[in-house]
Amino acid sequence: MTNLAVQVFERHPLPVGINTLRGILEDAQGKARAFEQIIRGFEERYGCDLAGFEARIEVGELPEHPAWEESIEWGVAADELKRLQDTQSILG
Repeated sequence: MTNLAVQVFERHPLPVGINTLRGILEDAQGKARAFEQIIRGFEERYGCDLAGFEARIEVGELPEHPAWEESIEWGVAADELKRLQDTQSILG
């Protein structure tokens, strides 16, 4: 944990132990790696990031089906990765 997190927890103790918080952090790190792999897989398959992929769908370069479904899955993975990174920055 960062010094800031330790200072905050010392001043404002939570009803959970440090080991529980470490477990949450480790879980977040593992899940983040999984979402990074999903995102990397899409990027390698299509040779672009999510915004580029969605732009290709919009101009008709890719068929809407199943491309929109994949963009939704890709977007969910990106959102979850961001959420997990935020969690890690708070606890890490």
